[in-house]
Amino acid sequence: MVGWIPPQRFAAARPGSMRIGLEWMVLDHETYDLHPAAPAIALRLGGQDAAWAATPESDAATLDLATSALDGYCALADALEDMRCRVRRAARSVGAAVAGGGSHPVRTGGRQRNHAAGFGMHVQIGAPGADEAVRIGAWLNQRAPLFIALSASSPYWHGQDSGFCSARNNVAATFQGSGIMPPALRSWQDVVQHVARLVEYGLATRVEDVDWDVRPDPGHGAVELCALDAPLHPAYAAALACYARELCVEVAERPGSWPCRRAADVYPWNRFNATRRGVLGEWIDPCTRKKHSIAHVVRNDLARLAARSDDPDFPAACVLIDELLHNGGQAGWLTAHMAAGARPNDLARLASAMFDSPVLPGWKVEQ
Repeated sequence: MVGWIPPQRFAAARPGSMRIGLEWMVLDHETYDLHPAAPAIALRLGGQDAAWAATPESDAATLDLATSALDGYCALADALEDMRCRVRRAARSVGAAVAGGGSHPVRTGGRQRNHAAGFGMHVQIGAPGADEAVRIGAWLNQRAPLFIALSASSPYWHGQDSGFCSARNNVAATFQGSGIMPPALRSWQDVVQHVARLVEYGLATRVEDVDWDVRPDPGHGAVELCALDAPLHPAYAAALACYARELCVEVAERPGSWPCRRAADVYPWNRFNATRRGVLGEWIDPCTRKKHSIAHVVRNDLARLAARSDDPDFPAACVLIDELLHNGGQAGWLTAHMAAGARPNDLARLASAMFDSPVLPGWKVEQ
């Protein structure tokens, strides 16, 4: 039996502060295959900056980067742009390139088989306390499929069209404990006891071992949204984090409220539909039982949140999120290139070119 690691103290955090963790793929600059240069890139980055840090994962073709806790869209976007510029320079100095996206489109052999779950993004939103992190997380979990759809950028898996906008999330759905946090959990103590039961079966040693799409994060005193593909450009990552932040702040201003219990009934469908169809999918409101297009729900959310936001730069984030709703979003952009005659590795090259650009190039398809 795996030994129980007692839960750490739920850290204090600034409510509404944001952290982003990103996994970026490291590519050979000539072939655009995955390339094990992440340790060399991290070394050249010097370890840590005031606003972000870079460390390689166990997979040497994955560069794992995280911001510090920041307030507002402008601060987050600036930190990610600084990160992008420095990472690009460091990668070029070792003959590598870096790209966003939820999966490498080929990844068929050798080291490319090692990264089973693709490349993701985590967002941590500071919570007022442990019990509130559980309550706010329950609300955010309902809308996690919207973020899966908006971030979807992995339509190709092992060189084939997967039939999903986020093949990465389709694979991740098979992991033990993935999906919605059990609705019976209504406090931090409930979560601790639930994890303790998993430990009895040898399935976990800590809260972070549970792969819920949204979970409390005791180490950062936050609500953590875990289900996103790594976006093709860091600017989209900042915008999506701000959307999540505004939803959390809105819920925090409604103390004592909980989502309806039937949310767990429709969540698997909402998640699968977002994974399969991306921003062209639909979402069922578990409370009203009505089905809406994902684009309709997101745009209504943004209009409502913009009217009450205390972040003067949130409208700029809304513009970027609206871009993701056009023409099938990031997954649609990639599949359109394949339809126009691109080869799978061309998609990795195009993703790298988008990452390299300081200005978002839009969704123009190369002919």
